[in-house]
Amino acid sequence: MEKLANPSRRRLFRGEVKIPKALRLPWAINEAGFIDKCTQCYKCIDACETKIISQDKEGYPIIDFEKGECTFCTQCHEVCDQPLFFDRQSDAEYRFKPWKFELSITGQCLAKNNVYCQSCLDVCEPAAIEFSYERDGNISSIPQPRLTFDDCTQCGACITSCPQSAIVLEMN
Repeated sequence: MEKLANPSRRRLFRGEVKIPKALRLPWAINEAGFIDKCTQCYKCIDACETKIISQDKEGYPIIDFEKGECTFCTQCHEVCDQPLFFDRQSDAEYRFKPWKFELSITGQCLAKNNVYCQSCLDVCEPAAIEFSYERDGNISSIPQPRLTFDDCTQCGACITSCPQSAIVLEMN
């Protein structure tokens, strides 16, 4: 399979000057290295057990949490012939979070708008989302969500489950 044309040139001709931040595969090397080394063979797309890997405009693999969550099965790593990932055995970086982003809950959240909803809590296995009846120092009749970033595995399950798309990624 042949790699697509120079992505930066394609963006320039489309009038897109800024490089969009893309959510690549878990524990992928930096963006420039990923673009340089990825051959666009799409083995990772076929191997993904939850089918959350798709293609961006340039044909490179990206994660789409709207389709589901990442189980960190590492099938995408195992089928890839290129050095696109941190070495799980020796790299200290691999021991950290799979992506450099944080989640946030926007004002679209039903609970923040006094509608009972805890769909994100129900799917969060590491319990990184907590609900309490405190809101801005006052007692609320509807439990309010709060993220605990240290407990978050960044699996994306909460993004998929939110009926208002109120949980968003903030890329670092």
